Amino acid sequence: MDKKLQTTITVVLAVLLVGGGIFFGISQAKKGAKCPFCGKYFPHGEIMGHKLRCPENDTDLTPRSGTDASS
Repeated sequence: MDKKLQTTITVVLAVLLVGGGIFFGISQAKKGAKCPFCGKYFPHGEIMGHKLRCPENDTDLTPRSGTDASS
């Protein structure tokens, strides 16, 4: 295989990998992030707020004093 053919194959593969990465990134950004509690998808900017308010989240978020906290 000559040098020009190797370079052409390498460039084509690099373009395909970069294009596939961009396509994957855009599709995941549109899809949003999945809530670990209810499994629904929400926009990335809203997922943190949703996880705190999610009805399926049974984590106790009650503030405790330093002496009550287990170490």
